Amino acid sequence: MGSEPKPVEPRVEKAPEAEVSQDERTPYDVDYDRIVFSSEFRCLHDKTQVFPLSTSDYTRTRLTHSIEASCVGRSLGQLAGLGLKQQGVKVEPSHLGTIVAAACLAHDIGNPPFGHSGEAAIQHWVSQRLAKPGETLAGKPSPFTKVEEWRDLESFEGNAQGFRILNRLQSRERRGGLRYTAATLGAMSKYPRPSVLPGGREANKARVSEKKFGYFQDDHVLALETYRAAGLPEREEGVFSRHPLAFLVEAADDICYAVIDLEDSAKLGLVPTKEACELLDAVLPPEKSTRPPPAHLETRLAQARARVIGVLIQASKHVFLEHVEKMEEGEWEKPLVSVRDDVRAPLDAIKKLTRRKGYESERVLQIESAGFKTLGGLLDMFAQAVVTDTPNREEKKLRQLLPLELFQRPDKPLTSEDIGDALARLSMYQRLLCVTDYISGMTDGFAVALYQRLSGIKLPT
Repeated sequence: MGSEPKPVEPRVEKAPEAEVSQDERTPYDVDYDRIVFSSEFRCLHDKTQVFPLSTSDYTRTRLTHSIEASCVGRSLGQLAGLGLKQQGVKVEPSHLGTIVAAACLAHDIGNPPFGHSGEAAIQHWVSQRLAKPGETLAGKPSPFTKVEEWRDLESFEGNAQGFRILNRLQSRERRGGLRYTAATLGAMSKYPRPSVLPGGREANKARVSEKKFGYFQDDHVLALETYRAAGLPEREEGVFSRHPLAFLVEAADDICYAVIDLEDSAKLGLVPTKEACELLDAVLPPEKSTRPPPAHLETRLAQARARVIGVLIQASKHVFLEHVEKMEEGEWEKPLVSVRDDVRAPLDAIKKLTRRKGYESERVLQIESAGFKTLGGLLDMFAQAVVTDTPNREEKKLRQLLPLELFQRPDKPLTSEDIGDALARLSMYQRLLCVTDYISGMTDGFAVALYQRLSGIKLPT
């Protein structure tokens, strides 16, 4: 790694001179603070991590998960920076720590209500309701002009929504949104490619960066500008290799969700605490101390969790430093925690148990099923209301419930407060994206309450 990741002057879209920060913060500190103060980040407090609508005051939400991942990410970035500096690379370790911490804060910011189940609900709804271009479904023509548009929604992806939030939906009236640095945007982009690969080819399963997609067609130009500004290798038109720091962000996320989801499952009584402690102990190196473990199992669990996170941070750092040059050249395609057998095997055992007893527990499955109906029902209402050019009375009322700012675009400024006029400026694809912007931005609780009110299940109070 020849030098610190490009800050790009320092932002993809330069701010007017009057907006330039006059304090002592670095551009990366500004990125971090902008994410913390954003409404989208704040809404993560009521978005599912593993256990939807939990009544426990202990279990993590997407907000606490993101904060914890950010702490781990800061350590990874600083340690990696120190290692690079010792190798003679001109880099400021604290800058790398802040970049990775900021990217970790934002890594789940695009997740819809009910987490990955919410993504699946949107995907299912699109596959059942909206035809591909040139086809019909239930007698209705497709609202899309290109297969890429259909694929964006049929394979709806929280990572692409996250890129959209940071680059378009925050500060909608200006191009580039809140104008984060290219380094932060590159670090948070685990899948810097579109939903349809060039020539319609299948994703290369050997490439972790092609596992999912990272931007919608509506944000194609912004994505190209961002990734090229960050210096990411472009393998094909619009298809990039990861930023090296994205591997540290991924590692922070992997460490937190594997270790901490197990702890939450134990706290909720879904996994025996003793078994959770033993699984975590399997990650740790042989104990040199003759001191017996704490007799209180919850104390033992907390100590094991902290020690395991420390061990995994060090292991991930070593893998990063060993392969960072390949990452810069776009030739590295493995998660850091998957490289070493002594790390991968015990983590796989943890994930397997948590999936079976936590993710697939009866209560979680019941609420996720209800989430399917909630998001599908909201999409039924609002999508039909925006794609029609001749709305009926009910559809007109639904349109009035949509915030006017949903339809604000820097290239097509609003000229009136009439929703019909705002929609007339947009393609059918862009209208549907406005609906997914609205619904995916909801918290779990708000989505359920709104669906109940609009369905007549529970009237507004």
